[in-house]
Amino acid sequence: MAQHGLWELLDLAAERLPELEQLAGDRPLLMDSIWLTEEHAPPFLRLLARGRRVGMMLHSFPSLIRAAERGLPTPATPTPFELQTLAQLQAVVVPGQHYARWLPEAEARSSRWVVADPGLDEGWRAPPRVRTGPCRLVSVGAVTPRKGFLDVAELLSSAALAGREWHWQVLGSLEVDPDYAAQVRACVAPLPNVELIGQLPPEEVQRKVRSADLLLMPSYDENQPLVLLEALAASVPAVAYAAGAARQMIQHGQEGLLCEIGDRQRFAEYLLQLLDSEPERQSLAAACWRRQQQLPSWPLAAERARAALGRALARA
Repeated sequence: MAQHGLWELLDLAAERLPELEQLAGDRPLLMDSIWLTEEHAPPFLRLLARGRRVGMMLHSFPSLIRAAERGLPTPATPTPFELQTLAQLQAVVVPGQHYARWLPEAEARSSRWVVADPGLDEGWRAPPRVRTGPCRLVSVGAVTPRKGFLDVAELLSSAALAGREWHWQVLGSLEVDPDYAAQVRACVAPLPNVELIGQLPPEEVQRKVRSADLLLMPSYDENQPLVLLEALAASVPAVAYAAGAARQMIQHGQEGLLCEIGDRQRFAEYLLQLLDSEPERQSLAAACWRRQQQLPSWPLAAERARAALGRALARA
């Protein structure tokens, strides 16, 4: 969005947040939801109290992330502090409607709640391809408990997949949670057809996802996972836990197969189903290709978001 002029990015470490109070000008300020904590939000709230227009880019709720990273069930609601802070802000920008379920109906429909649907780099769009050789499986994201990659590692190392041909690549940082990454690495160590590649440049991620046959997304917590949209555009069906807005982003049995979060048995059944039936995988890939025609480019997405955000701030 920044590349297409919706906003400018201000990169500040936590210890520099108090400097926000010295920023000149009256342009609206959007805080990233990483700062939606009792420790880090006060500088933003002081600006708000002094008449500065302050909103938020709500990627996720820190409390939900913390629970997922600790292997705990996702809380039924965000914390009171998180919800109370949102209620004070003049605009809340979200990449989809998923979090609106926690708001009163009138608030969810208010102009403060700005839906900025993500766009796509046109390089993602690719028609379906015929599978040749082992089924190429790909997962994208930092290797942390929240992303659930150990579930897939244990599945692939079990006897359930005996006799099937597949190759799994994990594209994402191994440094965010080294202990969890070590567990995943140890689990797949006997498997020559698994690669924990680590973090890659965006263009390399795009190339690898576009060449894959299936996306595996065993996330325990998500909001509006961009990787699902990108896989759709690349005609790569998903086998995924129904985390966040996954149910709204893909239709079960059409662009992919979804099961409840943590249902490893069903996840395994769906993966086996698509490993054993190339015609079914091809049918899902064709549905992805049809669906991607509805997904906007980044310039169009930014223009729509700019109009919605402008309306919200004009009423502030």
